[in-house]
Amino acid sequence: MEGFDPAINYGPNDAGISAITIILGIVGLFVISWLFGKIYAQVSNFFESNNKNDS
Repeated sequence: MEGFDPAINYGPNDAGISAITIILGIVGLFVISWLFGKIYAQVSNFFESNNKNDS
C-alpha cells in the first residue's frame, strides 16, 4: 500500500481557490486602497477648509 501524497491527490482548485478568486482579490485590494485615499482626501480637505474659516 502506497502512502498518501497530497501533492498528487490535491490541486490548487481543491481548496476553493481559482483564478477568478485571485483576480477579484487583487482588484479588491486596489479598490479598497483607492477608496481609502479618496476618503482621506475628503477628510483632509474638510479640516483644511474648517481651519481657514476659523482664521
